[in-house]
Amino acid sequence: MPVARKPAGRHHHGTLRRALLDAVAEILREAGPDALSLRAAARRAGVSHSAAAPHFGDLAGLLTAFAAEGSERLAASMRRCMAEDPAHPLLAAGRGYVGFAAAHPQHFRLMFGTAVLRHDDPALSAARTASFAPLIETMRALHPGADDAALRDRLGLAWAAVHGFAALRAEGAGAKLWPEPDALAAAEGMLRLLVAACGETPPAVSRSAPPTPAPPAPRSRPRRA
Repeated sequence: MPVARKPAGRHHHGTLRRALLDAVAEILREAGPDALSLRAAARRAGVSHSAAAPHFGDLAGLLTAFAAEGSERLAASMRRCMAEDPAHPLLAAGRGYVGFAAAHPQHFRLMFGTAVLRHDDPALSAARTASFAPLIETMRALHPGADDAALRDRLGLAWAAVHGFAALRAEGAGAKLWPEPDALAAAEGMLRLLVAACGETPPAVSRSAPPTPAPPAPRSRPRRA
């Protein structure tokens, strides 16, 4: 699919950087990762390739910045949900993770996909650390006496389950298992089981009892002549 060009215009340094990052999200959404290039992003932002190059250098630099921004947004989503439900931080962090993946699928796929990224980039490394910190902090608070191996096992269980759910949803592979259109509604039951397994008591859920089925009507016997 060809990448549409936006009207050319003058950008200040900060606004051009923002425009290029937004262009990556738009191209991923409309045409997929195969259509990504620094030239395509520049065209979408309405500038020349030479104007875009000083900001990121090449495509790897642009995608690294895009992935770093995604990790920052993921951390913010988890922190926001944890602040809204401080009594259940692990459950809230899981909701924040799933909610981010559903709201920003382009970031989510590229952050954990096979794109060429500069993994030693300081900004990307810092953003990744920040995005994992809520889970580590919460698990350590739940299990203050756990050694490193036990803590790692619990972290692995929590991350693998929540990330696996989000990834399956993002790729459309879990449609039969989770037909609900809302990702958070689909994940809620699994998240509650997960946090219980990790040592956090989830909040009670009021479930209305299913209606008692009415007894079958008695069969009418045919009258004898």
